[in-house]
Amino acid sequence: MRQTLCAITSNVEVMPGIYLMWIEAPYVACSVQPGQFITVRCGDFTLRRPLSIHRVSGGREIALLFKVTGKGTLWLSQRQTGDRVDILGPLGNGFSIEPEAKNLLLVAGGLGIAPLVFLMQHASSQHQVTLIHGVSTATQLYTFSSLSVTHIPSPSEGVGHGKGEERSKLPSLPNGVQFIPVTEDGSMGKKGMATDILPDFLDWADQLYACGPVDMYKTMAPVAPECQVSLEVRMGCGFGVCYSCTINTKKGLKQVCRDGPVFELDDIIWQEVRL
Repeated sequence: MRQTLCAITSNVEVMPGIYLMWIEAPYVACSVQPGQFITVRCGDFTLRRPLSIHRVSGGREIALLFKVTGKGTLWLSQRQTGDRVDILGPLGNGFSIEPEAKNLLLVAGGLGIAPLVFLMQHASSQHQVTLIHGVSTATQLYTFSSLSVTHIPSPSEGVGHGKGEERSKLPSLPNGVQFIPVTEDGSMGKKGMATDILPDFLDWADQLYACGPVDMYKTMAPVAPECQVSLEVRMGCGFGVCYSCTINTKKGLKQVCRDGPVFELDDIIWQEVRL
């Protein structure tokens, strides 16, 4: 963990209200693991904002994918190339992959796609990866460059590549990765929720990972208890001093910033979680 002042190399709105920011942060880029996060000081606001590491590049840069939800993230969205931001990290404990695992299933709800793209990037060279992204409508989908999805493939089908509209700021879909969009209004991919198609892939998957809202986790818990989930909570310090992000688990009280943000789905006492 290190506090550094880092230069912004780009900051682009890639979806409505959602920004992709690249920062030159070699220390973090060389040491961070998928699922870990940093905290960012946003202007003169006292509390730092926790943000998942979205991607890494060249051992020097990290990407943050964030939504404007308040004054702090609004300030961050207005930063320009060459501006510097104060970051602290890497923080927390990330996802883990068992040595014998071959097929990985990733389930993202909304902006929960942010840390899972890094996990996909990390794992795709040695594993078969299926990434399900559930959102309300097509404009909220993470659009990989040169990807067009016309139907929902089954686990036995190949990767869905096509000549879709390219977004140069978002990555191409790696070989060996199957991307499945799910929209509540049916405007792209399958109509419904990400959890609706989850059972179709459970027999295929050796390991399951998820990031999304609490309601998604509560729906998944009876169906897929053996799942690593990333919790997104309001934090104070970000490294275990203030106890503001404490949750109750079957193993006792845990701090999301220090003991997580990745937990086993079945360990969390969801009836007592208020995020």
